[in-house]
Amino acid sequence: MNGNTLTIVLALLAPGGILAAMIERTRRENNRDHNRNSELLHKIDGKVDQIDGKVDKVDERLFAHLEDHWKKDR
Repeated sequence: MNGNTLTIVLALLAPGGILAAMIERTRRENNRDHNRNSELLHKIDGKVDQIDGKVDKVDERLFAHLEDHWKKDR
């Protein structure tokens, strides 16, 4: 290959290499963001379970309280 041919080949291949590097970087960022979001969703799920347990306790206490009133009125 002479110098002109090499220059033409590099000029044609360089944009493809830059594009490939940009795609790879975007893929890595996407995977990182996906993993981070997955962790956050698991934490949220745990908090929702805690809140659900607290609501169940309040529901039981409220029902018992109303039942006491109902029994007193009879």
